[in-house]
Order: sequence, then structure tokens, then C-alpha cells
Amino acid sequence: KTWPEAKAWVAERAGKEQKVEHTVGVLRQFLVEPFVPHPQDTEYYININSVRDGDWILFTHEGGVDVGDVDAKAEKLLIPVDLAQYPSNEEIAATLLKKVPEGVHNVLVDFITRLYAVYVDCQFTYLEINPL
Repeated sequence: KTWPEAKAWVAERAGKEQKVEHTVGVLRQFLVEPFVPHPQDTEYYININSVRDGDWILFTHEGGVDVGDVDAKAEKLLIPVDLAQYPSNEEIAATLLKKVPEGVHNVLVDFITRLYAVYVDCQFTYLEINPL
């Protein structure tokens, strides 16, 4: 979208109640970034969402507009409520990054770990980045 189109999209939603699955809230802050041309096979998808037993991290090597049924194809990792049981970097890579080239595992594991820390620190209940 163009910058004017993006501003119009935000204006339609800002300060208004929105529903994502079972969560309802008012959107007050938006991040908009410019499009950077890149190969589609370098797009990823990540979702973190809270449930009673902890937080699910869903990751798939296919991001973008045509991500499709994420629940059906994403790799999933449950982070338990007790963060003393937080998975190791190796566990994160082995569980979530099975279909991602090994050359980017370290960068993605670092990103996922830091993103999860922000998720917890800011008390999010849902976060989605597409494409990553």
C-alpha cells in the first residue's frame, strides 16, 4: 500500500474496538514500515498467544499475504507459565525452525527470544508478525 493508503487504514481502526479471535480491545498504536523488495522464500510468520497453561509460539517458514491456515501448518512451542522451564536455544531451533535454513537459525532464535521477552514484559496476550 502507499503511505496515504496506510494512513487511511490506520485512521479507520485507531481508537476503535477491534476483535482478534476471542480478544477485544482498542487499538491505539500502530507500526508502519516501508516495503523492502525481497524474495518470498525469506518471509516468515510468527504468532505468540497466551493460554491458561502458558504462551504458544507459532512459527512458519511461509509468511506474507498467502500465509494460509497457520494453525494447520505452523510449528508450535508452548512456553509454560513457570519460566524456569524456558526452552534452550537448541530446543527452540529444533521445534520451530525445522523448515528454515540452518544459516539463519541463530539470528531467528535470538529474535524469537527477545520478542518473547518484550511480549512478557509488556503483558501482551496476542502478537503476530507477518511477514517477519
